[in-house]
Amino acid sequence: MKRRIVAVIVMLSLAFAFPPYFSHAAVTPYFIAVNDTLLPFTLDNMPFITGGEIFVPDRVFGGVDVWATNSVDREFVRLYSGINDYVDFHTGRGGVTEDQDGNILRWPQARRRGNRFYVPLRQVSEFFGFSFDVIEIPRRIIADEQLSVIRIYSRPIVNEPTFFGLNERAIRTAYAEYIAQSPQVTPPIGGGDIVPEPNEDPTPDYSDVTIHLSFYDISAGSAEGILNLLDIQEDSGFHAGFFVSKEDIIEDPGLIRRIAGSGHTLGIWLEYGTFEEYIAASDLLFEAAKIRTVLVAGYDEEDTALTMAQVRGLVYWGNSQNRFDYEELTVSSVTEMLPQESGARMNLMFSCSEIAASILPGVYSYLRANEISVERITETVEAIH
Repeated sequence: MKRRIVAVIVMLSLAFAFPPYFSHAAVTPYFIAVNDTLLPFTLDNMPFITGGEIFVPDRVFGGVDVWATNSVDREFVRLYSGINDYVDFHTGRGGVTEDQDGNILRWPQARRRGNRFYVPLRQVSEFFGFSFDVIEIPRRIIADEQLSVIRIYSRPIVNEPTFFGLNERAIRTAYAEYIAQSPQVTPPIGGGDIVPEPNEDPTPDYSDVTIHLSFYDISAGSAEGILNLLDIQEDSGFHAGFFVSKEDIIEDPGLIRRIAGSGHTLGIWLEYGTFEEYIAASDLLFEAAKIRTVLVAGYDEEDTALTMAQVRGLVYWGNSQNRFDYEELTVSSVTEMLPQESGARMNLMFSCSEIAASILPGVYSYLRANEISVERITETVEAIH
């Protein structure tokens, strides 16, 4: 049975924490923080309140390891954590919300506002086992205003005085920029309080960036979970390459067939970089999945596999700069290295470890949210060295 942790909700009274809107010119903004981090004060992170419920954008939960993926028309959004737990929200189908077992959840209906999707914070926090507080910003930070921070957290956090001490300047600066811009206001679809439209920070342009996803070491134990995650992203076209060794094929030929049947590319992982190693694995791959491949990868610190591939007419897929096989791995450590130059390509290669499986939902969500092109590795795609 899935573990459910009831969210610890320490709220000021609604009349105090969520002041009424007096006019379009006097819209009260709300800040959001995740754990000890204050999120940028932009429209992408702005909540709204209706019917006594707090609705927040579906993208704010990355810091508590809950990720969002959506259909192109934004009529459907899935929030998921790890491999097995997720909730589906529909704006069509009568606004149905259901969990991964198909159970209909009697939650407030999720809302759309333009291209943004808003979900009920209390119910989402209870389902995924994190907490939130609503806390008043001290008047010493912003005088003569009654403002609040919605603080979402999944781990021990610093106390309120420390939090405001760390973020005092950021809060004051963000609010000063907000009131200086004469914001436009637009109600969300489905009603609710007016949401202010602060200036949005410029975002990187990834329109011409192409990412190739690949995996190796499927014996590490999380390959099935990674395949499940890729299945969730199927409508995004997130197909990957899996490089398998002779030992991988012998250990689990059924998994090899599932990879092939799911539309992913199979290549040979070369532990030692020899042609004999390639031939042995290639024969086993054909026996298991009826696939022949000339696509190879391996540990290339000494270029042994690369040199052999060039001599033997194989296609070597390089990975030395972007192979993630260490435990100090986070979503940010991956996404911060993505290129932004026009026409750039990058290979992101992960071992099938538990840590890789845990951060991949966040990486997938980042790629999709930024509309970064993900191209499947094939033998005819120009290899990255």
